[in-house]
Amino acid sequence: MILIVNTAEETLQALLVQDGRVLDSFQEPCSGRMNEVMGPAVERLLSGPGLSSLTALACVRGPGSFTGLRLGLAYCHGLSLARELPMAGLDHLPLLADSAFEAGQTFDEVHVLTHSRTARVYHQAFAPGPEALSPPRDLTAQAACDLIAARADAPARKIALLGTGLRRNAAAFAPLADLGHVTLMDLEVPSQQALVRAAQVASYDGPPVEACYLRGSDAEENLAAIAAGRGLSEAEALARMEEAMK
Repeated sequence: MILIVNTAEETLQALLVQDGRVLDSFQEPCSGRMNEVMGPAVERLLSGPGLSSLTALACVRGPGSFTGLRLGLAYCHGLSLARELPMAGLDHLPLLADSAFEAGQTFDEVHVLTHSRTARVYHQAFAPGPEALSPPRDLTAQAACDLIAARADAPARKIALLGTGLRRNAAAFAPLADLGHVTLMDLEVPSQQALVRAAQVASYDGPPVEACYLRGSDAEENLAAIAAGRGLSEAEALARMEEAMK
């Protein structure tokens, strides 16, 4: 029996799976509340015989929200150590691509665009399979739009776009909707089937499972300003961080 946890973005997903079948699940949008919702939700899934029957853990490792990823990975890491269970990491963008290809439409390419920060997205392109056509990257919304427009230049190529990056950058991607062979999908959360498929073929060689971060955190990139607000130099702030991490 495998517990699958996804805390990469705004929606918490937790699934209890056995032999490729979902026994029980939890899904709820909980932006800003992931920490308070996740523990009780997983505890409910594992109540009764679930915990004693658990054989492995799979956790989405990103890219996504820095806080969300840390919460999910830390929770699963602790549970894996306590119960001596193997742990696997699942990549978020291929999960969304797989969900798009299973939606019943035929696309030549799927471009996954999830929220990174203001006016930036995590982007990765896929062919059916899904087969990655590009590495995952942190791009400006405009750069991602230009890249996709160039790919869509061939009229015979049917392209789908999806992910939270579309909603969070609607104005930037709106021109692509006018291209007749480009479909903007309302898909922001991996399907249960995609999560199950990924968990079945994952490598359970953790813990630990390293998070997939494509950029520095906001705190790291703005350390000098944050430190100055607390009366510290950047060097002093770095020294304190290194000490705290020992």
